[in-house]
Amino acid sequence: MRRLFAFGLATVAATAAALGIGVAPASAHICPVPVQIPVGQPSTIAVGVTVENATVTDVTVGLPAGLRLDRVDPKAGWTSTHAGSTVHYRGGIITAFSCQYFSLGVTAATKGAFGIAVEQRTADGTVVARSNPDPTSPNSQLLDQFVYAGVAPPKRPSTSSGPSVTTIGGIVLVGFGIVMFAVLGFRARRARKVDARLEEFKKRTPDPPPQE
Repeated sequence: MRRLFAFGLATVAATAAALGIGVAPASAHICPVPVQIPVGQPSTIAVGVTVENATVTDVTVGLPAGLRLDRVDPKAGWTSTHAGSTVHYRGGIITAFSCQYFSLGVTAATKGAFGIAVEQRTADGTVVARSNPDPTSPNSQLLDQFVYAGVAPPKRPSTSSGPSVTTIGGIVLVGFGIVMFAVLGFRARRARKVDARLEEFKKRTPDPPPQE
């Protein structure tokens, strides 16, 4: 009985751990938001930076050909330098699993989709993320920063497709564990009642006389 109880407890504990692991990826965040601007007119864009499991203090933003850099807006807590179409931000802090946005003034020379490359570094100079935007890739369109000049941004795919297989399996295991606990509890109570009745019967029944 104790082994079965321990098995049920271990099942629920293992399931909780599995669910914790399975749900974690679902909490992943996406910061870039598609920006739509007119062609040939100065516009302001916000470059979204998605930081995962690191603390970032250095960000480099690179604009593609066809998108001219007109202005670098001040960013509180950060200093910036720029050369050509590249802007380098330093001094601020982006904590793990958070978003940060950098404002730029740009002009699109032609119609099209323009991906903005972003490189992230930690305080010791380690590169922890580097994007390579590809306008033909649905996955890149979702994760990377794009500017759409004179064209509408494509419909973004949903980031949620219902419970994962791990989550569903975990729910089933949790249900199994609960049923196991209920069954074990019922059997334990029944065993205690049987033992109590046996003890009561022994007390009421006199011992047989000794054999001569």
